[in-house]
Amino acid sequence: MPLGPDDLVTQAGEVRTLAAGVTYQTYTQGTASGRWTVWAQRNGTETFGSKTAAEAFAAQLADEGFSGTVDTFTAPASSDASGGVFGYGVRVGSFAPDLKASADRLAGWLGTAGFGARVIYTALDGNPSTGPWKVHVVRAAPTAAVSFKAVHGTDVATAATVRSMATESGAIAAVNGNEFDIHTLPGFSGYEGVPQGLYVQNNVLLGAANNGRTSLLLEGAGARVRVAEVTSTVQVTAPNGDVRTLDGVNRVPGRVLGCGGVGGDRVDMNGTWTQTDRPWRNQLCLDDSEIVIFRPEWGSSTPGPFKDVTNSVDVVMNGNWVVQEIRSPAGGPVPAGGRVLQGVGEGADWLTEHAWVGSAFKPGAAVKDADGASVTSPTLSAVAGGGPALVRDGEVFLNTKANGMTNFAYGPNSTLVQRHPRTMAGVTASGELLLVTVDGRDPGTSVGVTWPEAAEVMKWLGATDAVGLGSGGDATMVVDGTLANSPKDDWGTSTVERKVSSAVVIVPKS
Repeated sequence: MPLGPDDLVTQAGEVRTLAAGVTYQTYTQGTASGRWTVWAQRNGTETFGSKTAAEAFAAQLADEGFSGTVDTFTAPASSDASGGVFGYGVRVGSFAPDLKASADRLAGWLGTAGFGARVIYTALDGNPSTGPWKVHVVRAAPTAAVSFKAVHGTDVATAATVRSMATESGAIAAVNGNEFDIHTLPGFSGYEGVPQGLYVQNNVLLGAANNGRTSLLLEGAGARVRVAEVTSTVQVTAPNGDVRTLDGVNRVPGRVLGCGGVGGDRVDMNGTWTQTDRPWRNQLCLDDSEIVIFRPEWGSSTPGPFKDVTNSVDVVMNGNWVVQEIRSPAGGPVPAGGRVLQGVGEGADWLTEHAWVGSAFKPGAAVKDADGASVTSPTLSAVAGGGPALVRDGEVFLNTKANGMTNFAYGPNSTLVQRHPRTMAGVTASGELLLVTVDGRDPGTSVGVTWPEAAEVMKWLGATDAVGLGSGGDATMVVDGTLANSPKDDWGTSTVERKVSSAVVIVPKS
């Protein structure tokens, strides 16, 4: 593997056949060389915008008896964004890989002295490392008698473990799919299963794209596996012929996680709410005038109006889009096989003016690549993951700006440089699907990879195109119903299977 110094030996595990044309294999490399340390915090932040501020904080720590070291954090350039310094941090202490308890005690002392503290392992920084690394690889030939799909749990609004989704779908292999509205994000909407960005299942659009982000397309037009930058559009034609572009699919109106939606979205750029049409990963955009469509896959009931929303309406329709009921405020059952258009603000006014019981709307949707070509097919499944593109035409290619993975000035941040568990997907020149998970946050087994390192791994495995699907505790692989890797929510913690929004699965054809 192209990780660490050139003299590290890669150990290839036994190839295990899951089905004709589908295999699973692990690779290991390296030994532990990092240290446990403590990132000291002031006002809840670990990163300072200037070296002077970091040095002043280190001096403050010294006055309290803690010897801190100022570190400079830098990121490389990507294909569409500049690199450079993105911040400074202050560390206290240095402990061997088997002495995490000592770092924990130091963090406790810092807390007692009135400072914030976070225990980390130095491999997290992305500085040169000897690992170790453990990589899990599933390969599926284009001729294999299997289907490549994206699936969710009980409903779109509710998260589920990758293992449960694999079991429910009968998958022989599965990895995590979309990033999602996890409860730890600022501005959580209350529905942890909601995908961040594009989600398509069997040619049905269940999550609108954060327009322009890189997605994994399965069984789409012209290819079984494809990686592309994607946009989506959903429109309805009202009974009087007026056409309205909808703002979203299966999410709380007014709240656009990841941004990159229909016009009117605003994002908090360093204290100033600024209108934007660009995606920003994990950022919450707001829009007080929206219409969102809810399908039966969402769940049993539409959400009620969020917090300060005072003008909302549900237009309840049957499967033919004929209006059955209009209710205000919004929130109530989704009819079996039916649809609900939910509007807030001006969107609610538009629905009130254009809908009446017995009238009918006409829907239309499109999912297109960067060239404007449709990617849909009767069997299309698709997810937008949590990472940038990694490989394009056989070469490393990371488009962090297109995927909203920069700071608001389109400059560098920690996205590219920190090592975390990662899940990636790609396609080889022969059309083989690659599903890959790298374990992380475990000094003795695997420290994880940066996104540039993930790209090198995918290139080494033979990918001509690849994309990151997710990171951290999301990174999960299930093989034949068994958890194959070791997902971890934080460094040095035990294995935890996190509930996620969706999964990419390989299912035998009946």
